[in-house]
Amino acid sequence: MTELASRIERAREELRTRFGHPDFRPGQYRAVRAALAGRSALVVLPTGAGKSLCYQVPALVLDGLTVVVSPLISLMQDQVLAARSRGVWAAALNSTMSPSEQGQVLRDVAGGGLRLLFVAPERLATGALIGALRGTRLALLAVDEAHCISEWGPEFRPSYRRLGLVRLALGHPPTLALTATATRAVRDDIVASLRLGAIERIVGAFDRPNLVFGAARVRDDDERRRRLIGLLRPYRGPAMVYVPTRLAAERWTRALGNAGVPASPYHAGLEHSVRRGAQNDFLTERIDCVVATSAFGLGIDKANVRSVIHLGLSTSLEAYYQEAGRAGRDGKRARCDILWTKADLKLERAIVPDPRRLDPLLRYLTAFGCRRRLLLAHFGERMRACGGCDRCEKRRRWWPARSKDRIAAASPTA
Repeated sequence: MTELASRIERAREELRTRFGHPDFRPGQYRAVRAALAGRSALVVLPTGAGKSLCYQVPALVLDGLTVVVSPLISLMQDQVLAARSRGVWAAALNSTMSPSEQGQVLRDVAGGGLRLLFVAPERLATGALIGALRGTRLALLAVDEAHCISEWGPEFRPSYRRLGLVRLALGHPPTLALTATATRAVRDDIVASLRLGAIERIVGAFDRPNLVFGAARVRDDDERRRRLIGLLRPYRGPAMVYVPTRLAAERWTRALGNAGVPASPYHAGLEHSVRRGAQNDFLTERIDCVVATSAFGLGIDKANVRSVIHLGLSTSLEAYYQEAGRAGRDGKRARCDILWTKADLKLERAIVPDPRRLDPLLRYLTAFGCRRRLLLAHFGERMRACGGCDRCEKRRRWWPARSKDRIAAASPTA
C-alpha cells in the first residue's frame, strides 16, 4: 500500500469513528485526497455538503499543524468546541482573548502538538504569528469562506485579499480554498489571489432540489408583514428572516412577537452575550425564528431550518443564494423567499459599490420563467428539472385546467 493510500484509509477511519459518517461524499473525497497528497485545491461545494470535513479530517492524519482562516470569531469558537468534543486538540487566536491566553496558544503552536488553529485573516498577517508558524511544521492552510477574497464575491473582505502574500511568507504550504458560492469569475479570482497556479478545481452541483424558491414585490411594510406571517405558518419549524439593518431586525422581531411568533434579533449592535443567547435559543429551538442581518447563520450547524425569508435585497445574487442555502440542509423540503419593495432596490443601489452587481438579482426577481433556472444559469449550471419555485408551481396549477378546457372545446360532443 502506498503512503497516500494508507493516509486515505486512516482518514476514512477517522471519519467513521470521530464524525460518525460511513464514507466521504464525492466532492469531499477529492478534496481530502488532494490535502493528503500535499496538493492545493479549490473546493466549491453547496451549503450542507460538509466542507469543514475537507480540512478537519486531514488535520487528524497529516503530520503537522492545519491553519484555518475563518471570517467570524463566533464561527471559530463553535468550530474549536466541536473539534475538542471529538478529541481533537484545536484552538483559536482572536482579539477577544486576553494576552495570556494568546500567549498560551502561541506556545502550543511552537510545541508542535496542536492539530487545528483557527485565525481571522487579519490575525494571520501579523508578524508574530507568521514567525511562530515558520518555526513549526505547517501541514495545510485552509481558507474557509474563500469567496471573501474576491471583489466579485458575495462578501468581499480586503484582509482576505492579502492572503496570497501571507501564503508566500509561509513558504507556499498546500492550501484548500473552500466556499459554497462562486461563479467562474470568482473562482478564477480566488486562485489568482492566493497564487495557487494550476490546481485541482472541485466544483459540486449548485442545485438544491429540496429548496422551493419564491419572490414577491410588495407595496409597503403592511403587505410585507401579512405575507411574512403567511409564509411562516405553513412551514412550521425553525426560520431565518434576513433584514438589511439593525433597526429593521429589532422592528421585525417585535412585529413577529405581536403576531405570536417567538423570535429574537441578531446583529452586530447587540452585546456578544445577547447574540450568543439568541443563537443558542435558536439552535435549541426555544425560539422559532431569528431576525438577523446577513452574518447570522454562517457556519451554524442547524440542518432543519424550514424557511429563509429576506425582507429586502441582498447585495448580489451570489450573496442571496448563500444565505438562502442555510435552509433545508437536512435534505427535506424548505422554502426560500424574498419580499421586496421598490424602495429596497433604491437602498441597495445607493450602498453597493458597483450597482451593476445587482442586475442578476433584479433579473431573478422580475424576469419571466423558472426562478431556479435563472439562479443556476448564473453559476454556469444547466437545470434538468425544477424541484420547486413559485413560477413553476403556478404554471403546473394553471396548465392542467387550461388543457382540459381546450380538449373539451375541441370535442365533437361538447
